[in-house]
Amino acid sequence: MKIPFSLLPPPLVEKFSKMVVFSRLGNIGSTFFPALHQQLLQIESTINPREYTAMAIVASFFNSVFILILGLILSTVAGKQVLIPAFIGTFLIGLISFLTIQTYPKIIANKRAKKLENELVPAMRQLLIQVKSGVPLFEGMTGVCDGYGEVSLEFRKMVRKINAGIPMQEVLEEKSKGTASLQFRRVLWQIGNALKVGTDVGKALEEIISDLVLEKIDDIRRYGQELSPWTMIYMLAAIVTPSLGITMMLVIISFLGVEVPKIVFAAVLVFITGFQLFFTDFVRSRRPAIEDI
Repeated sequence: MKIPFSLLPPPLVEKFSKMVVFSRLGNIGSTFFPALHQQLLQIESTINPREYTAMAIVASFFNSVFILILGLILSTVAGKQVLIPAFIGTFLIGLISFLTIQTYPKIIANKRAKKLENELVPAMRQLLIQVKSGVPLFEGMTGVCDGYGEVSLEFRKMVRKINAGIPMQEVLEEKSKGTASLQFRRVLWQIGNALKVGTDVGKALEEIISDLVLEKIDDIRRYGQELSPWTMIYMLAAIVTPSLGITMMLVIISFLGVEVPKIVFAAVLVFITGFQLFFTDFVRSRRPAIEDI
C-alpha cells in the first residue's frame, strides 16, 4: 500500500519501516488507533495496523527531517537565526503528517461508502425485480454486477467468492464486516438473515428498499434545513464582512492620513476567492444524492 503525503519514495518507506526501532514504535503507536484495523480492512489493504503505523512514523519522520534541513539552509542563506521556528515547524510537520496518514484509511473508506450508497437503491431494485420474477438469488446478484458503480464492484467480488465454493451466507457476513457503509451492511445483514431463517428474500429486499428511500428523504430534509444557517455564514463571511470592513477601514485610515498598502486589497481578494471555493466544495460534499430515489 502506498503511504500518502510522504516525501520519501514508497519502497524506502517500506524498507525503513522494517527496522527494529520503527517496527517497535509502530507496534506501540497502533495501540492508540484501535479502529485502524477495521479501516484497513474496509479499504481491502493487506497491511496490518502495526506495519501501517510504522510506515506512517517513517514518512512523518523524514518529512520533518526535510523541513529541518530546508530551515537550516534558509537560515544560512539569509544569515539569520531561525533555528527555533525551524524546530517548531519540524515538530508540527511531523505531527500533522503522522495524524493525516493515520486517518487516511478512514477518509478513503468513507469516500467508497458514499459512492456505494449513491447506487445502492437502484441496484437493490434491480435485484428485487429479478428475485420477484423467479430468478435465484445468486443469478440476481450476478445481474447487478454491472451498471451500478461501486455496488457492482462489491457484488462482483462476492459472486467470484461464491463461484470459488464459499457458502453465500459466509460471503455476505464477511463482506458486511469489510465495508464502511452502514446502509450496505444492513442490506447484507437482511439478505443473510432471510437466507438463514428461510424467509422470502423478496420481502426482505422490499423492506430494505423502503428503509433506504426513507433515509434518503430524511437526508434531503436535513440538508434543506442546514442550508439556511450556511447561507447566513456565507453572506457574512464572503459579502458583508469584506465590503463593510474595507469601507470602514478606508474611512478610518482617511482620517488618520495613512496610506493603505496595496497588499491588503490583494489579501482580501485571495481570502474571498479561497473562502468561496472552500464553501462551494463544502456544501457540495454535504448534498445528498437524489438521482437514485
